[in-house]
Amino acid sequence: MIDPFVKCCAGLDVHKALIVCTVIEENPQGVLRNITREYATFIDELADLAQWLKSLGVELAVMESTGVYWKSLYEGV
Repeated sequence: MIDPFVKCCAGLDVHKALIVCTVIEENPQGVLRNITREYATFIDELADLAQWLKSLGVELAVMESTGVYWKSLYEGV
């Protein structure tokens, strides 16, 4: 098995009015846990998303977006 280079990462699927975020984290025993949440694209929701990612200790986040909808997330967080 390949050793992971991060212990906690996030994937964000960015839409016009919704962001779906899944965090995958590994505990000290090597067990993986997936957590998925949805956030609206309003500024206060983006701040909540950022706080949630920080609270989990996310080391790496990646985005998938169609069109220009990623820009507000990138600039706002």
